Amino acid sequence: MSITLARVDDRIIHGQTTTRWSRVVPVQGILVVSDDVVKDELRKKVLKSAAGNLKLGIYDVKQGVEGVSKGQVSNKNFFLISNSPQYFAKLVELGADFGPTLNVGPMGSREGAKVLGRAVAINDEDYKAFEYMNNQGINIEFQLLPDDEPRTWKTMKAKYDAS
Repeated sequence: MSITLARVDDRIIHGQTTTRWSRVVPVQGILVVSDDVVKDELRKKVLKSAAGNLKLGIYDVKQGVEGVSKGQVSNKNFFLISNSPQYFAKLVELGADFGPTLNVGPMGSREGAKVLGRAVAINDEDYKAFEYMNNQGINIEFQLLPDDEPRTWKTMKAKYDAS
């Protein structure tokens, strides 16, 4: 058993996570890694409710390294989700192994972000994080829903560079 899905999703846990993705990718628990979420008691309560009967762990990035390691050797399947590609890049930098692929879901528009497609907007820090992980051999796929055709980092990077 292992991390069956590593995903960037600015909403973290929501209907698409608990219904659509869990139907095509096996999961018994969700590991959330986010320095800002771990400090937000209200958001943690909302995520616990959204997770339903799935096991839930919420970690800051440093704790997340150990959480990912435990998830990889557990007898359960876990989704690893963060609301920022920078947190995933930091996990990689700290030696966490969440698998060969990072799935990227909704990343809403925010200050300094360029819209690259339906529900995907990235800024310079996101770009650097994706580029770093790509250079570490991680396959980055932009895919909102399981039945959507994934778009590669190469494709999205070209859109970013052209805008």
